[in-house]
Amino acid sequence: MKKYCYIDGKIVEEKDACISPYDLGILRGYGVFDFMCTTQNKPFLIYDHWLRLNKSARALGLKVPITQQKYKQIIKKLITKNPYKNPAIRSVLTAGISKNGITLPPKPTFYILIHDITKLLPPKNLYMNGAKIITHNFARDNHVSKTTNYIEAIKNQKEKNRRGAIEILYINKNNVLECTTSNIFIVKNKKLFTPAEGMLPGITRKLVLKLAQKNNIIAQTKNITKKQLLSADEVFLTGSAKHILPITKIDSQKIGNGKVGKLTKKLTNLYFDYFNNY
Repeated sequence: MKKYCYIDGKIVEEKDACISPYDLGILRGYGVFDFMCTTQNKPFLIYDHWLRLNKSARALGLKVPITQQKYKQIIKKLITKNPYKNPAIRSVLTAGISKNGITLPPKPTFYILIHDITKLLPPKNLYMNGAKIITHNFARDNHVSKTTNYIEAIKNQKEKNRRGAIEILYINKNNVLECTTSNIFIVKNKKLFTPAEGMLPGITRKLVLKLAQKNNIIAQTKNITKKQLLSADEVFLTGSAKHILPITKIDSQKIGNGKVGKLTKKLTNLYFDYFNNY
């Protein structure tokens, strides 16, 4: 089965794609990326993802080397050439090849990968019964940019798996921030809350806030303490590969009554109505 990707101006077989060992993305971990899903084989919320990719790039002094229109055309071709239905799309921008390993070169490296999203989705039973997450004291550098630095997340995967969790939640100075690959929401007294700062503002997070507003659900962005998190009536995560994932246990503590909550279910239905009719 042939798989194709885009790299520096060409669509090639994935096995033939090469990145120089002198690329600052390899030598120094200097790069950004974005990740989106598709629905009906169309990129979901592509404009928002394009804007975020460019914002992340600017924060590191980088520039995406193609136009938005070219970006759309490449993705359309990749979806057609690859064997997956409704795949995931990962765009990666690194600083490029540096002669001295520290100076930003004039030409970045840019590539786009197509993934089989079925291998990235959480198990279906977690959407019915809820999932567990664990907490970890940490705050990402450059949290407003989607950088390729996932050292802390990767380093703690074994512990996450050992404890039967689906995600790791970062908490800093008692403030709830974000998970390794998702944003977090809590429900208290039928009101919706999500952290206002210290995390990457996710695209799915943005959509959920928009859907809540349109459907007369009170939703606020504010600082959330760990105590408020653990005393929430409901908790759920949002992300491109997770959509809306209910959380019923944090560390060793049950959330609410330990079942998926009514507001989480309502928002999930609203979200998938939007997603499936996009």
